[in-house]
Amino acid sequence: MKKLLEERILIGILVAQLIFVCLGVLSRYVFNWSLSFTEELTRYLLIWLACLGFPACWARGEMIQFQSPWAKPRWMQAALAYGKLVLCGLYLLVVGYAACRLIFTIQVPFHQRTSVMNWPIVWVSAAFPVFCLLFLFRMAWQAIKKPLP
Repeated sequence: MKKLLEERILIGILVAQLIFVCLGVLSRYVFNWSLSFTEELTRYLLIWLACLGFPACWARGEMIQFQSPWAKPRWMQAALAYGKLVLCGLYLLVVGYAACRLIFTIQVPFHQRTSVMNWPIVWVSAAFPVFCLLFLFRMAWQAIKKPLP
């Protein structure tokens, strides 16, 4: 099966996290000095990992869902599928709006920065609008590619 762009990025993030965690542990317990940026960087990479992982799971059809032990009529399958799309779309719009509002009304005007690395915190918060846009794209792509019942 062909790898999605998100999956390739996720692999890179996981490798980077592994390297940074190993560096942090090695520096602390072998050399007795701490690389404090490794903890902060792995935490922020974890946020990006989660935000990119959801659209990849949706595209693969591997999202968690409820299954009933009995067969549903075709009209109920269609209603549930459309309901899932509508509710997910509304959720993504709310999260995207809230994230953009946070970024443009607080983080950018006040030049907020990370505590250890002193990077602009916008790079972390940008994961949420990217997540929403990518998820909406994956939902639309799936609806075009594989029509609902």
